[in-house]
Amino acid sequence: MSVRKHVNTTTMAVLGGIIGITALIAWGASSGEKTGVTTGNGLVIDDFASSESQGLAGGRWETVRDPASGSSAGKAEVGEHDERTTLHITGLVSAKPGGAVQVRRTLFARRRPLDAHAYAGVQLTTKGNGETYAIQLRTRDTRHPGQYYQAQFATSGQWQQIKLPFQRFAPVSVVRQLNPADLVSITVVAAGKEFSADLHIDEIGFYREQSMYRPLTPEEERVIIHKGTERPFSGQYDKHFGKGVYTCRRCGAELFESESKFDAHCGWPSFDEQIPGAVKWQPDADGRRTEILCNNCGGHLGHVFLGEQLTEKNTRYCVNSISMDFIPAEQRQARAEAKPETKTERALFASGCFWGTEYHFQRAPGVISTTVGFTGGHVQNPTYKQVCTGRTGHAETTEVIYDPSKTSYEQLAKLFFETHDFTQLNRQGPDIGPQYRSAIFYLNDEQKQIAERLVQQLREKGYNVKTEITKAGQFWPAEDYHQDYYNKTQGTPYCHVYRKIF
Repeated sequence: MSVRKHVNTTTMAVLGGIIGITALIAWGASSGEKTGVTTGNGLVIDDFASSESQGLAGGRWETVRDPASGSSAGKAEVGEHDERTTLHITGLVSAKPGGAVQVRRTLFARRRPLDAHAYAGVQLTTKGNGETYAIQLRTRDTRHPGQYYQAQFATSGQWQQIKLPFQRFAPVSVVRQLNPADLVSITVVAAGKEFSADLHIDEIGFYREQSMYRPLTPEEERVIIHKGTERPFSGQYDKHFGKGVYTCRRCGAELFESESKFDAHCGWPSFDEQIPGAVKWQPDADGRRTEILCNNCGGHLGHVFLGEQLTEKNTRYCVNSISMDFIPAEQRQARAEAKPETKTERALFASGCFWGTEYHFQRAPGVISTTVGFTGGHVQNPTYKQVCTGRTGHAETTEVIYDPSKTSYEQLAKLFFETHDFTQLNRQGPDIGPQYRSAIFYLNDEQKQIAERLVQQLREKGYNVKTEITKAGQFWPAEDYHQDYYNKTQGTPYCHVYRKIF
């Protein structure tokens, strides 16, 4: 095997749960200012071609020795195979602890965990010996060696392009679903039974579905995907005050009405109000500011600032022009007239873990869409981690958008009661805490009256109802990885079961 790139051939053994003394391998991109090479379809982590190879900077591949025995289960080297430069992983895998073979690489962009939510999953070009291998992803939440997210793939003895959607990565010793916006490492693993590992990898990275979003220029990628910032006073919408609506450049979702735009003299377009539910707030990686994202696709928009007294609403959404498009009012009106409007109404229900609540409402006739999130508390734009403390006052809640010509609020409220145990206080099954309480957050007097009437009917049937009926406040959407959870994982709720009551 002729080697085009000088590397150290190292031995390795794996996990089973214990990370030991690591031996670092000097292949792959490991220095420089670039944060990764994006193509029309994705982001390359490594192509193993040369020291100037296209790949994600800032990390190295590493192997692990078993700290107990010091023995090695395999080796990895970069060289030529089938006129390709590949990473070749070989070794004897045993079912005993420390008997797996793996190679790992950190994933950091500008010293931060890699945000890969813009992509659909992991893709690799590989050739194996007919055995099954796995990819493991770790996030900042996987603090212990035995915690990771794993997806397996089979090999056939021929070159294959493997695509592993993020929803296929099953959590191992982790209670939550994978959040691809917070990745710290990727690992190729041979484990699970006794066999000889023999795997070539020609290229590995993240892929994007062609139909997901609009194509972006390199500069748009830098800002929208990699959270960059355009130069002040350089954007086309800084001094733009036409009538219409500002939309996400990446996915086309409407973000801001032109009436909310004002001149903050800061060098970037400024708005004092978003279209309800269009923009997501989250703590910025710098630990000081609040980042704003398109709530539909997660594209980076800019930051939001409060308390500056620039307008009566005392809020400034500071947005990169390059993150937006503008649709003039006339064009927007023409689009609306060409598309028949469907009347919709909205409801908010909390019945324990919002994954299970959403599962049943998604399958109800007349329901157009659902979003899981938080409401009922005092913390603005809470994270899932904050709500899990039980100290925010928020309940895990499902927002239901429905067609009133096909279903009614009363039918949905009955489904709410019939899919959880409303006699439990501040819990649902194994989930305990005020965030799991049973609650209906009404949006108008009609919803309140319907909810109160149904509760009275249940009490007349002998049920000790613990459901609270509360006026709705601000609804805060949860992180993307919580949305549509059971459809993504092909699972079913663990504490929500339908039973006929009414």
